[in-house]
Amino acid sequence: MVINITTAHGRWAGAVLLVGLVACGGQDATMLSSTTGAPAPAGPELGASADVTAEPPPSSVPAAPEVVQSEHVKTEREPDGSFASEVNATDMQSWVYFSLQSQQEVTPDEPGPSPRWDLGFRRSNVKVNSGTSGAGSVMVAVASGPFESLTRAPTEGYISDAADADMDGSPDYAFAAGEGWYSYDPATHVLTARDTVFVVKTPGGDFKLQFSSYYDVAGTPGMPQFRWAKLGGA
Repeated sequence: MVINITTAHGRWAGAVLLVGLVACGGQDATMLSSTTGAPAPAGPELGASADVTAEPPPSSVPAAPEVVQSEHVKTEREPDGSFASEVNATDMQSWVYFSLQSQQEVTPDEPGPSPRWDLGFRRSNVKVNSGTSGAGSVMVAVASGPFESLTRAPTEGYISDAADADMDGSPDYAFAAGEGWYSYDPATHVLTARDTVFVVKTPGGDFKLQFSSYYDVAGTPGMPQFRWAKLGGA
């Protein structure tokens, strides 16, 4: 929008250019650009009222990025609007934390009480921010039907991470309940992602999620990959 103001001291042109929100699947980046023009020659009348003229927006607006990559997480936007993420969770000790709402890796100073993350990854372990893993309210349920046709979250069946009831030395993670998100072959020691579709309920909305692999293209383990998308309201 261009604002031309004529005063008793002359005519000034102030250009306020694009204040745009560029969406990255739920994450917004705000850009602000402003310039102030030099005094223009005085108009024929002094003390005239402001002349406000609107210009059409620029013809080219930067497109939302198709790939967001941080230190441990790479996320790509799929043609259907969903996302595909790969997490480098190869470290045996450290967790990688991810926010579905902001679509990015987060690094909370104290993960336990922090509300910033939804999912945590370490090797094949996937934890949620609730129960024994965090003070959040993130919960997981198994959905019925294929990923593509799921449009609404189930109303029941949600669980949080729980204490180690089976005494295997690890908490009972919600993503490991039942058959869990992967199958394990003791002969080959290979993990294979099941085609189970999960729904993750977070304070920022409900998301469908399906794991596709535990290995990257080079065969490196500890690189879980999954596709996911936000679900509509009830």
